[in-house]
Amino acid sequence: MSLDQKIAAFLAQADTRPAPSKLEPYAELITQLRQRRWTYQRIATALREMFDLSVAPSTIHNFQKVRQRRASSLPERPPSMISAQVGSVKRPRFNLDA
Repeated sequence: MSLDQKIAAFLAQADTRPAPSKLEPYAELITQLRQRRWTYQRIATALREMFDLSVAPSTIHNFQKVRQRRASSLPERPPSMISAQVGSVKRPRFNLDA
């Protein structure tokens, strides 16, 4: 079997989706608790006690951070468009007339 055939066979068997997060079923709960100003440590403790789910506070933070980034993924404008909107008049950076 050639290398190309081995690669093709491997890709045919390879899983295309990453494993879902174990926090996914609790996403809405975590969001609600964060809106109520719960710390990540307190959420981790509650998940362990109430749902027998062992998770680090940093994992909860990363989970929320990724979802916030996805939710607010607005197309970014190039810097040239931003500067054009900020001020249309070019002013000198420093006042050297004094």
